[in-house]
Amino acid sequence: MPTGPPRVLIAGGGVAGLEAALALRALAGDRVAITLVAAQPRFVYRPLSVGVPFGGAATTGVDLVAIADDRRFDLLLDRVEAIDLDRSSLRTAAHGALPYDHAVLALGARPLSALPGALTFRGPQDVARFGELLGTLEHGDGGRIAFVARSATSWTLPLYELALMTARWATRRELDCQVLVVTPEQTPLEALGDEGSARMREALDRARVELYLGTVVDRVDDGVLWEPVEGAIPADLVVALPVLTGPRVAGLPRDPLGFVPVDGYGRVEAASTTYAVGDMTAHPVKQGGLAAQQADVAAACIAADVGAAAPPEPYEPVLRALVLTGGAPLFLRNPPADGPEWPAEDPAIPWWPPHKVMGAHLAPYLAAHHELLERR
Repeated sequence: MPTGPPRVLIAGGGVAGLEAALALRALAGDRVAITLVAAQPRFVYRPLSVGVPFGGAATTGVDLVAIADDRRFDLLLDRVEAIDLDRSSLRTAAHGALPYDHAVLALGARPLSALPGALTFRGPQDVARFGELLGTLEHGDGGRIAFVARSATSWTLPLYELALMTARWATRRELDCQVLVVTPEQTPLEALGDEGSARMREALDRARVELYLGTVVDRVDDGVLWEPVEGAIPADLVVALPVLTGPRVAGLPRDPLGFVPVDGYGRVEAASTTYAVGDMTAHPVKQGGLAAQQADVAAACIAADVGAAAPPEPYEPVLRALVLTGGAPLFLRNPPADGPEWPAEDPAIPWWPPHKVMGAHLAPYLAAHHELLERR
């Protein structure tokens, strides 16, 4: 029989995976042996990518080796291919079967093109192409640019950020530019509730962004968005958010879109020591802060199992959003907070540090380790 502390495999080097590793090390200390399995050697802080084309942000990242060395967990660069829930074994492309006592799966979702004829904005990989679109507007002295979502349930915030920053960018250059947001949502950014939606609408009104709500676009054809009810919506340029599907890992239960159903603690059905968190799960809203909260619950469950913590409460989402506008950012929360969530260095900021992804462990860690950040 193997000896030593229980083995915890964390699959995924994104927000949820890193939050799980940091949370588990903080809660359980050396009572567990942690291995992070990641396909890429670098964690990329994706939410800032919307600001890069406007010169207001930079894509930042961290070498995963540096975090692993600092927080004393092993790093395995490999790709997950399958999982055997009955045998508690994870199979990777290069290292084969990896047995575990506990596993946290944080493999994210797959972004797919949502609207033929539109630029799909998935994050850092599409920044350059979006910059070219802005150049087209500038050289043509303006035009109509539409930002389109096909689904209201994933996370539409980047759509609104791109629209607000494009409107401000065009105003500074005195371009005759009309900016549109086209979304199936009934209210702007409806996941943030009535208060957050009202504040978003105020920001859109100030920026003179035209809003089409409850609108599902079928296609883009010859400079026109086609929608069954509204009919033709003219647009010279179209930017769309991707649609998401689950990672479809062999051995995991999944819904028709490939997302993994979990219980209130993130446990995969019929596997009490295997957890799935973040965008790969069947939770309707896919957002980094929510993924971090799910990872915290899974880590707390594991810490309780090894006697290092009390059993946690089940996942109760609190949606926080730092909205980039091209000017002063908006801080939105659902459900609304009665006051500041904890003391901040800047009293105008309701949570600290003011990160796009509000992970209880990841955000403070990145704020305290600026020397690890790489800007590109």
